[in-house]
Amino acid sequence: MMNGIYAPRAGVAQFAELVVHLAGRRIASLHRFTLLGWTWPLVRQLAQLGVLVLVFSAVLDLGIENYAVFVFVGLIAWTWFAVGVAGATDSLAGSRHLVLQARFPDVVLPVVAVAVPFVDVLLALPVLLVMLGIAGELHATIVLLPLLLTVQLVLMCGLGWLAGAAAVYLRDVSNIVTVGLTLLFYLTPVFYDVSRVPERYEPILRLNPMTTLVEAYRAVVLDSAFPSVGALAGVAAASVLIAVAGALVFRRLQPGFVDEL
Repeated sequence: MMNGIYAPRAGVAQFAELVVHLAGRRIASLHRFTLLGWTWPLVRQLAQLGVLVLVFSAVLDLGIENYAVFVFVGLIAWTWFAVGVAGATDSLAGSRHLVLQARFPDVVLPVVAVAVPFVDVLLALPVLLVMLGIAGELHATIVLLPLLLTVQLVLMCGLGWLAGAAAVYLRDVSNIVTVGLTLLFYLTPVFYDVSRVPERYEPILRLNPMTTLVEAYRAVVLDSAFPSVGALAGVAAASVLIAVAGALVFRRLQPGFVDEL
């Protein structure tokens, strides 16, 4: 142990152990002195779900079957992505006391930021299963869900390493990421179906890897049509490439972190 934190040791298992340890501490800190504790993120998602369902099924009916489940799947994936990437961007500056420790592996901090909102995903899944049961939409394809979660995890870690390292040198990165995520929400089919988007705009949406991932999540959960094999393979390959690039950039910029912070 080192000041209450695990000293760095080689190996994937030790890296994962450190991520779990720091994520647990962060979650406990976030929900301390709150009445609902860990359930607050789920409450926020359900509140947003209620508004979207009211607007786009009662006020402006999009004509999408099982719309509540349709939206909730998109919200779970998007909320994890947005909260995780935003948190990873500020993870180094926000944990300056850890970065300044000579032996602390600061590469773990963006991963911790991604892992913390994943707990919210785990809390939302039982609610989703209940909704699927009520709607009669429980399908065997749901066993493929961990594969998609893994692809999204790899993508988010890569983006987190890139944004987190860049934010140490340029503090505007945090604001850029915030604005980018706000815009990207509307370019991600969280509350609408890509098939209903005018064809000329669809290529723009396809540039966003979350578009394919959200569609794949819905295909797994609702047993609907999967995105093309090429699209899924492309997103998986892009996620790995972004993760590798993020790790390399992080390593390249790492020597200056202490001076900049």
